[in-house]
Formats: sequence, structure tokens, C-alpha cells
Amino acid sequence: MSSSYQTLYRKYRSQTFSDLVGQEAVSRALQGAIASDRVAHAYLFSGSRGTGKTTSARLLAKSVNCLRRSPGVAEPCNECDSCVQIAAGAALDLIEIDAASNRGIDEIRDLREKVHLAPALGRRKVYIVDEAHMLTTEAFNALLKTLEEPPEHVVFILCTTEAQKVPLTVLGRCQQFVFRRFNDEQVVARLRHIAEQEGIEVEPEALKLIARVAQGSMRDAVGLLDQLVPLAGTRVSVAGARELLGIADPAQVDALFDAVLGGRPTEALDRLAAVYEAGGELRQVVRAIMERCRDSLVEAIEQRDAGRRERLSAALDALLHLDGEVRRHAEPRFLVEATLVRLAVEQTTSPPRGEVAAAPQEPPRVGTEVSQELPAAPAAPAPDRWREIVESLNPLVKAAFRAARAEVAPPATLVLWFGSDIIREKALKYPHAIEAQVKDWLGQAATIEYRLDTASTNASAGRRLAPEEHPVVLDAMRKLEGTVTEVRKPRS
Repeated sequence: MSSSYQTLYRKYRSQTFSDLVGQEAVSRALQGAIASDRVAHAYLFSGSRGTGKTTSARLLAKSVNCLRRSPGVAEPCNECDSCVQIAAGAALDLIEIDAASNRGIDEIRDLREKVHLAPALGRRKVYIVDEAHMLTTEAFNALLKTLEEPPEHVVFILCTTEAQKVPLTVLGRCQQFVFRRFNDEQVVARLRHIAEQEGIEVEPEALKLIARVAQGSMRDAVGLLDQLVPLAGTRVSVAGARELLGIADPAQVDALFDAVLGGRPTEALDRLAAVYEAGGELRQVVRAIMERCRDSLVEAIEQRDAGRRERLSAALDALLHLDGEVRRHAEPRFLVEATLVRLAVEQTTSPPRGEVAAAPQEPPRVGTEVSQELPAAPAAPAPDRWREIVESLNPLVKAAFRAARAEVAPPATLVLWFGSDIIREKALKYPHAIEAQVKDWLGQAATIEYRLDTASTNASAGRRLAPEEHPVVLDAMRKLEGTVTEVRKPRS
């Protein structure tokens, strides 16, 4: 069995600047510096993973040390001893340091002692520090002097995915180049080129699927193609790609999204179980739902549907949080189920377009003369929009509305629950203060109900309102973010 197999990413790594895909601005700048012999002593390459930072650093090292490169030319010859050694990873003049495992001050001190050694073959000694942000503060401090006044034959190239973690003192001593994520078209074109060179037939939709999963990382995309080839043989299909990548069928994801947005938690659980049993990877499922939620949000914004826009925005926030949590949670399936059920329960509007909603039960309208004993209508807690409305009010009326517990009942009713009839009566004096904003939020047909929370009232029956429960005190506590530590009686 041969052990000489070379992965597709290494085999098709760019060996010239003209072959560098998707980073045209960086490529032109580096070629200009090389051709004009204005190569800086220190560079910082920053950007997402798999965007060509290390590849570009090696190209720069190869070009400055190429033994056959003519003046005014930037491209390496790829034939001289120096180019061949760098391509094979055996060059003495190219030193690559993994800062994640060599991050301490001792390693940097050792580097400082060796930088004064002359190049073995080429004209420059190039140090590539990968994941540079992982260096300790002490290591960065030790590197500063060398970065500021390095020997003439030395070039430092720091590569990082988190430039914000690199000290400003280091940034100021480097020329920084930002590497952008590849778009799907660039990834698909590169994958198609590799597949053609390898004699592999890949369905166009499978290429798009790989590009979407790679999320702008060319290395990840080529690596995924490399995984698919042994499974599929000489032809990679969409079904095979979905199976390996754990991507659910779009129709199943659409049905799951409709169940969540339609407020049907039981169906949402069933749909999620079906997706999971079909081999869908949970994180990919969450991302697929996020994409659909985002598309629906854009549609709601374009249609100026304020109510739907607010609900979709809140749902997207929850899904973004879920995407970050699902990868490190001990029981990711339970976490996804709990989040989707909560989102389904909170939905009080009609289901997504194309689905006919059951007519909601109209709750009894409650005005200023309503009985204070009416039961609550089915409703969901109001999103952050209500808090924004309250904070925009005049201070004289803000306290009364801030004390209310807000819920949204179908089809477009804002229900305000008050724990005290005194506060409710005060709020009823200023309905005009919130009407315009509520209609902008829930639509022109929106209504507002002022209700007394009978459970809260009965629990507090027979006692006077405590000083710390007074709306003015509550308003002061919220503004100052404080608590009541002592209540004193006024002196007579």
C-alpha cells in the first residue's frame, strides 16, 4: 500500500501569484513590492481560515529567494534549487513557526538569537509565524525590537485569524493585508478545475453544496471534495454529498421552518426528529433554518410588515445564539429541540406564506370599563420592541407602562397586565402615548387592552403597596440599576 498520496489541497496549492485565487488586491500589492525591490521587513496577513494567508506567505518567500528571477519580475521560476526546496518544505531559509505550540518568551528569545545568521541559499531568511495572536504578551514584547530593527536579510510574516488580539505596538511595525473570504462562485470554479484535472465528475449542485458548507474557506472546500471522492468514486452526486456532510433535504428543512414559524411546536419536534434520523447534522440544520429565517426577514422588511419583521428578528437572534451554543453543548439535540419549541410557542402571527392558518380565537376586547376578573387570552411575551417603546416615553408616564407585563395576543392585540389597579388607572389616562408606536409595530389594526393581573392582586390583597413597589421607586431603581436596601419612615 502506497503512503505517498498527496491531499488535493496540497497538490493544488497555488505555486505562483497568477494562480492565487480570490485575493487579487493582495496579490497585486505583493507583486508590486517584489518587482520594485521594496519588500518590507514585516507583514501581517489576517483573515478567516482557509483564505490563502500561509500560501501567500510561502509565495512571497519563494519569490524573494528565487535564484533565477529577473529584475522587475515578481513571479518565482519554480525550477531553481531555492524554489524547489521551498515547495517541498525543506528550505533552510524558510522557517515556519506555529505560535499555538511555540507561544512563550523562550521560543522568541531563541528566534532572536538565530535571526542574525545569514541565509543558506537565497537572499532572504523568511520567518512565517502562524496563528500569531496566540503568542503571549511577554513573547510579543520580546519580538518588538526585532520587528522594529531586523537584520536586512530577514522578513517576518505574521499570519492570524484574529488580528484584534495582536498588540497595537506589533501592528504598527507591520504592513497589514486582509484576506477576504471566498465567495461561492470562486469556490465552485476552483473545485470544478480540480475535479477536471483529477478526472472526477461532480454534479453542479454538489459543488454548490460544498461551497456553502465551506463558508468561504477554500481549504475546507477542497478538503471536503477530497473526502467525497473515495466515497463516491469517479462521480460525486448531490445525494452523496448530503449524506457525508450531514446536510438535510431542503424540503425537510422548509417543513421544519414552517412548523416553527407557524406556531406548531409538536409538529416542529416531529419534523426535527425526521431530519435527525435522516442523517442531518444538527449544526447544519440550525444554519439552514437561519438562512430561511434571514430570507423571510428580508422579505418582511421589503413588504414593510412591522409585526412579522419584529418576530423574525427575535427568532433570528435566538438562532444565532443557538448556532454558537450547539457545538459545545453536551446534549445538542435537547438544546435545539428546546429552542425551536420556544420559538414555535412564541409565534402569534400567521404561518409563513403558502400555508393557511387556522382562524385564531378572538379574545374579548377589554376597555376602561372592563371587568377586572376576566381570564387571560392566549398570548406570548412581547419582544424587545415593547421595551423600546416604553423607554421612548415621557418620564411622567413611563413608570406606569414600565410596570406592566406586556403580551401579544392574536391577531394584533397588545395586552398590558398591571399588578395594581392604581397603576392601571394611571396608564389608562395616557393611551395616546403608545398608540402610534404600537400600530407601527403590530399594524394599523392593532388594539391595546389594559388588564388587571388578578393573581397578583389576590396575592397582595389586604396589604398596602410597599414603598419599594411604588412605580416611582421602580422607575428610579431601573434607571440607577440599584436595589432598595433600607426603608425609613419619614420624621414627623
